[in-house]
Amino acid sequence: MAMAKLKSKTVQVLGKAVERILTDERRAAKVAKAVGAVQKGMEKWDRAQEGLLRSLGIASQSDYKEVGKKITALKRRVRHLAERLES
Repeated sequence: MAMAKLKSKTVQVLGKAVERILTDERRAAKVAKAVGAVQKGMEKWDRAQEGLLRSLGIASQSDYKEVGKKITALKRRVRHLAERLES
């Protein structure tokens, strides 16, 4: 029970802090700029990681996604051909 109260109080305090930060336009702009920089950094990290995995001959997450899309397209095509054969 004490943990729930602590969580509730923490959320309340953080909410007020974020509200104070974002109500000031200059602070909000700085936060937006920082978030953008973090996102760009994460994108660079992801590209570097993918490049490293490919150079090591290991499939990356995007490779698996691409294969999944191709399998889905093939299943759709097989289903379409099977329907044409049945009619």
